[in-house]
Amino acid sequence: MEICLHIGAHRTGTTTFQQFMYNNDRVLRDHGVRFWGPKQTRVGLFAGLIRDPVFLSDADEKLGNRSIGRIKIEASRARADRVNHLVISEENMIGTMAENFRSSMLYGQAGERMARFAPAFADSPLRIGIAIRSYERHWASALSFRIRTGMAVPDQESLDMMVTQPRRWQHLIIDVAQALPQAQIMVWPFEAWGSQPESQLAAITARPVPMGVRAIHPWCNASRGPQELAQCLADRGDHTGADNMRKHGERYMPFDTDHISKLKQDYSADIAWLSSGADGLATYLGPTGETFGGQTDMRGHRDERGEERLVGSG
Repeated sequence: MEICLHIGAHRTGTTTFQQFMYNNDRVLRDHGVRFWGPKQTRVGLFAGLIRDPVFLSDADEKLGNRSIGRIKIEASRARADRVNHLVISEENMIGTMAENFRSSMLYGQAGERMARFAPAFADSPLRIGIAIRSYERHWASALSFRIRTGMAVPDQESLDMMVTQPRRWQHLIIDVAQALPQAQIMVWPFEAWGSQPESQLAAITARPVPMGVRAIHPWCNASRGPQELAQCLADRGDHTGADNMRKHGERYMPFDTDHISKLKQDYSADIAWLSSGADGLATYLGPTGETFGGQTDMRGHRDERGEERLVGSG
């Protein structure tokens, strides 16, 4: 049995992928695919493992060790049920949006976090799927989500730190590869594959999508626009913030032109590294060309028009 980890990143259609998998659970089971998503991982299965490494206590370590044992037991049961692919989707394995904002760092703990899971998957063939997204849209989407749940609107200094923080998707991929060196890592751009959970499934299982899988799926956990965010701010008494938010028009974009230019350059450098082979650490599934289970003419491209088609997805 092969274990296939879908680990994010956040705001790249992870919730949409998870809902797609749940919606097709019966058909996938009939074809030897078992799925664990947040309904499994966040009710105790990953207890003690998804925890900020800085604040780990002895109790957390003991709980994490018990969770590793439980994961192995559940995986053994799936193997006994003749499951061919156990697909696990949990974006918090690499870190959280809250931690990214607290540290002004892009998944700075990813290596430590993934290393804690390594013993649970040591006995199985392992494939990992990672979706990446242009930085200005990734940070803006994450900010939209966090503002709606109570985070303050970032000031200029905070935005500057997001632009100048040193970590890139390349560092995340390297961290994951070092923590789980036996894994095959597949990376795809949200701009091309965000609307295709079926292609993502094919990529991380290395097999065609089973017949009978429903490809029609809704966007889930979408980013909120400026008007809705403004109402959230007004409801909690931040009327100045609400007035400023309404000036954004149809889409929340806190970064200025210089910021956006820098962030796009950084993303282009990531794509170039991936396209050139990623130092042998990962396989890049770009927006064009034949890909296993994907489409030659994929919906969306790595440009402004493609991103508009995927606006707000989470």
